[in-house]
Amino acid sequence: MTKSLAKMLDSIRDDFDELEEPEFAGFAHCACETTALLRYAANFMSCVDSAQEEAASFTRWLAHNRARFNLNDELFSQPEMSHRRNAPTGTVGRRRWKGLRDAVMLQLEQPTPEGVVASGLAAVSAALGFDELDAALFGIIFRYGHDNTMERLFDLISQARKRPNSLRRFTDNFAILTNMPQQEVARRFRPDALMCASGAIRIDEDGDIHMSGRVRNLIFNCGETGEDMRSQLLGAPVATKLPWEAFRHLGRESELARDMLGRALADGERGVHILLYGPPGTGKTEFSAALAEALGFKLHVVGEADGNGGEPSRGERLSDLLLAQRVNGGEQALYLFDEAEDLFRGSYRDREPDPKIFIHRLLETAKVPMIWAANDIHAFTPAVLRRMSLCIEVKLPETPRRAELWQELAANEGVVLDAATAGELARLIPSAPSVARTALRAARLTDGRAETARLVARGMAKAIGHGQMPTPEAAPGEELYDPALSRADMDLPALVARLARPGAPRAVSLLLSGPPGTGKSAFARHLAEAMGLGVLHKRGSDIFGSFVGETERNIAAAFAEARESQKFLIFDEVDSLLAGRGRAVRNWEVSQVNEMLTWMESHPQPFACTTNLPEGLDAASLRRFLIRVNFDHLAPAQSLRLFRNVFGMEPPERLARLDRLTPADFTRLSRRLAVLGETPSEHRLVALLETEMEAREGKPRGIGFARHG
Repeated sequence: MTKSLAKMLDSIRDDFDELEEPEFAGFAHCACETTALLRYAANFMSCVDSAQEEAASFTRWLAHNRARFNLNDELFSQPEMSHRRNAPTGTVGRRRWKGLRDAVMLQLEQPTPEGVVASGLAAVSAALGFDELDAALFGIIFRYGHDNTMERLFDLISQARKRPNSLRRFTDNFAILTNMPQQEVARRFRPDALMCASGAIRIDEDGDIHMSGRVRNLIFNCGETGEDMRSQLLGAPVATKLPWEAFRHLGRESELARDMLGRALADGERGVHILLYGPPGTGKTEFSAALAEALGFKLHVVGEADGNGGEPSRGERLSDLLLAQRVNGGEQALYLFDEAEDLFRGSYRDREPDPKIFIHRLLETAKVPMIWAANDIHAFTPAVLRRMSLCIEVKLPETPRRAELWQELAANEGVVLDAATAGELARLIPSAPSVARTALRAARLTDGRAETARLVARGMAKAIGHGQMPTPEAAPGEELYDPALSRADMDLPALVARLARPGAPRAVSLLLSGPPGTGKSAFARHLAEAMGLGVLHKRGSDIFGSFVGETERNIAAAFAEARESQKFLIFDEVDSLLAGRGRAVRNWEVSQVNEMLTWMESHPQPFACTTNLPEGLDAASLRRFLIRVNFDHLAPAQSLRLFRNVFGMEPPERLARLDRLTPADFTRLSRRLAVLGETPSEHRLVALLETEMEAREGKPRGIGFARHG
């Protein structure tokens, strides 16, 4: 804090200039504010001798404002009392100095009703627990920003004293205007002192004082309306959109959060915090509101807007957070700080204070339990995470649970939704419960049809995905997979029986390679089901990130999620993640392969990787797979059997000559015919299968020479 006082004061002035509030203009000339200025003047005259240079400057300031202070013109009629701006610097006689002081004190004896500013300052100071000196210093900072007369008084002290640029000069002015010891005043501006620790003011590394628009508005609003600061600061509580039962998929951890917060609120326990983290759209805010309602308390979002309702800076969010924890009175409540990682990333504005020193202290001493919601857990340091009482990863519920939610929410909205349609919606639109609720509400407000809910939900899911629909999940039983109908270089039914037997090792890694459509992913899902495990399916779009290191983090997160949830992890088209490092041209191409290899070696759960191009995989990765299975096109006997199973007809002999068919060809054709409502003959079906095959792999070339005529 070694910048000039002028720069510091300019910062305060700039803060107030940004605030477009015409009502401030009238404050300066109300009787109560005039009395406050006279009190500062009296304190100045008690600290400064008439022979000092400041006395002459002060006298000119007093003369310039004599009408406002109701001072007699005769007090300033002598030449040495000239109030002309260019008058030579001189001294003020002791007798005249005493006369001026007596006149000021006489005015202070006049009764003055409390004004809006004084009332607001008193309300905010009381709510923050300020003592008399803190409140006086706080008032000077506020008035400097909106009263030109106060600004000139403060500035003339600085200019007249001609002190070096230091904190002593900074605190000297406040000491003079409050008539308090300079050392005691300096102590009140320390980072751990109440004014800074409460968020009422911020002092940056240059020594500039900042008072946010939020604090200034609080002073004005509390003074004008008489409403307490807590109500003004926190605003309306968050409305609950979803019932507590909608978050059953979070399991025991959600119950722990409820019980912990309930006990902390009942016992007045300090420093209790719940961290909710996970991708956007998983329902962290909705869960917070449902949690508060389950406990019977209000939930307030802290730091959501600045004093004018706009986007807050990091400093303003921090100020709101500190203020909310400091205010006294009001009913018990929970606080939610959304997008909490913003406090720990790079500064939004130059020279803002590092929030971690305040956050660490707040996490340990906060009197109101807090819920912190974040999309990126990597923004939090271990020091912060250690101070959290409970950390919960908020994920989308599994498909069966989402289907139940669709039906439960439909019943609440009065929309008819059968189980089959609910299951289809849950599978096709893997989104947060809030999307389902919004879609069903839209259906209730229109025609009450499930199809309307589907249309709205699809539109929302596409918008949330920035124009891309989420990948639908496979329908239960959609593919009744039979490993005997996949052609592989290993006995698949025997492999499944071996890996799914009781007591079989779980740390199993499989590489499933072969042409598209040969059943690699379907076999992996079948194996997971046989082993009694859920499936965690990851595609390239789930893993690849736009920023350096993001792909590696996503790889680690996928393995960690599979380990924690005890699921069978499937990486589709893994050749994009395990490409040969010898052909890499960028550092990140090597680092993502290294990340995959590291996790593959240590993962305790079964996982499978599928690829169409095994020859492109890194050589070291091939050694990491315990089991390698190569899939191929269907054998003639398998094609004949699939034809009977899928179409319910006896296949023509010509089918056996189609040697590049895959199970996917039969599945796609069956679906297309169902959509079109067609029932072609067996010969037509073979012709269509041949078309499917050629569309996928191209028309086969004959052997020998072709005759051209």
